[in-house]
Amino acid sequence: MFKLGKEERNLLTMVPLLREKVRYDEGEALLIVDRSNLVERFSIRYLKQPSVRKIKLDTFGSFVIKQTLANKTVEEISQCLSEQFGEDAEPALPRLMKFLEILESQEWIRWDE
Repeated sequence: MFKLGKEERNLLTMVPLLREKVRYDEGEALLIVDRSNLVERFSIRYLKQPSVRKIKLDTFGSFVIKQTLANKTVEEISQCLSEQFGEDAEPALPRLMKFLEILESQEWIRWDE
């Protein structure tokens, strides 16, 4: 049968990259996300909301973001996670995939092949 639109891709060989509107502050382990859509710009201007969102990361999340900045594949990140944290990170791959899924749903990462 025909596939409508989406082709199958192997996520283990893909490289997650932070989008341009997302920055990482290594000192405080924060993801800093610019608020740029129309509603957010309105709230910044008229409701005096902050212009960025700051998301505090735990040690695993911080480590994964550092690895994405090094342009590593998902498989390499999973191996590094297991080597760095050992039993504390297990099950490493499902945890990593869930974290990346959350980042992707928020449109904070994009994928490179």
